[in-house]
Amino acid sequence: MEQHTATSYSRSYLSCLRQDVESWAANFEIKNMNLSIVDNDRSPYSTRLVQKVEASEYFHLIDVSNNYQEAMQCIEKGDADLILEIPPHFERDLLKTGVAKVLVSANTVNGTKGTLGSSYLSNIVNAYATEIRISHSGSISPSPVIKIDTQGRFNLYLDYKVFMVPALMAQLLMMLCGFLPALNIVSEKEFGTIEQINVTPVSKFTFILAKLIPYWVAGMLILTISIILAWLVYGLVPAGHLWLLHFFALLFIIVISGMGLVVSNYSRTMQQAMFVMFFFVIIIMLMSGLFT
Repeated sequence: MEQHTATSYSRSYLSCLRQDVESWAANFEIKNMNLSIVDNDRSPYSTRLVQKVEASEYFHLIDVSNNYQEAMQCIEKGDADLILEIPPHFERDLLKTGVAKVLVSANTVNGTKGTLGSSYLSNIVNAYATEIRISHSGSISPSPVIKIDTQGRFNLYLDYKVFMVPALMAQLLMMLCGFLPALNIVSEKEFGTIEQINVTPVSKFTFILAKLIPYWVAGMLILTISIILAWLVYGLVPAGHLWLLHFFALLFIIVISGMGLVVSNYSRTMQQAMFVMFFFVIIIMLMSGLFT
């Protein structure tokens, strides 16, 4: 009887352990996000809100800044992921008019972290507002409500084309300067003309440059045309300098064409090169944040 009980306990423990491992493997929670708080009110109500956010396991309070510009420096340096700004007269507005606003600013370079972080912070603020309403039910009229303002810094109105048009430019460069050089070079091996090139006085370096330079030039030309079309059709203009954009685009083109060159070197047929490049391009597209 004791042996049976011990066996049942062991199986139950292993089952719980297996469930924990499975939950770890498919866990989409993001914890310990770095948070900077700007408390412009410094009242008991704002202090309680700061304490509630600080007590959450989802956030790690790194700084209580004096102003919003100082908190933005933490964002720019990569030290903070989110900013919670409590405006002046937060307590007075909450108790007098029943409505107070707070600002949530999220660094959405990592879109998943920024979206989930804003959602977690909104839930904490809403729970705090509910707690205040319950504790002051009947004594404060109207009932206290905390509103959250989220501002987009580079895309104020969250217009979809502002996200997609630059992303499609990068995808065009990837397809043109990654796929086509790989297929072009491996076609020489598949058709047998690479053997004729090997007996010519053309060096490997010259042969590779002759194959890649036309795609580099075409890629820069297509980028320029895409920028002009984005301006004419959608009214989108790059925020930075055009020469800087072209410089980094050229670096991207060289890297992606180099990857296509490596794939073509190890591929025997165009079909094999196409599938291998498709595999890597899909991974790059998913990691870039275009679909996520």
